[in-house]
Amino acid sequence: MPTNTIIGPSFVHLHLKTFAFGHIEILQTVTPMEPLVQKVVHRFYARKPLGPLMKLMIFAESVMFERDVIMWNNKIFRNNPKLVKEDSAIKKFRHWYSQFFTKNSKSFIDAHENLDW
Repeated sequence: MPTNTIIGPSFVHLHLKTFAFGHIEILQTVTPMEPLVQKVVHRFYARKPLGPLMKLMIFAESVMFERDVIMWNNKIFRNNPKLVKEDSAIKKFRHWYSQFFTKNSKSFIDAHENLDW
């Protein structure tokens, strides 16, 4: 069963513990490069004999990530989105993520109007 640890707004650590393959660790970092451009790096760690399985996992991750990029590039920010019960994690994530901003942080509207940040 995988466990997911979100360390901060730009670092995720995924732990996979399997009976057949042992432990697999996946690290994801997100680094802002410029306004609306981010560098995302995924690192996969496992025992050496799992190399072929890791190649398959990296390929599958890249396919899923590319599909997500299409969605991210076309998303619209909603301050209070209408969510169904299954989307309750979105509200929790937004609340958790808000700790990284202060009252002096630029709002989405301010940042969107002036991309010179």
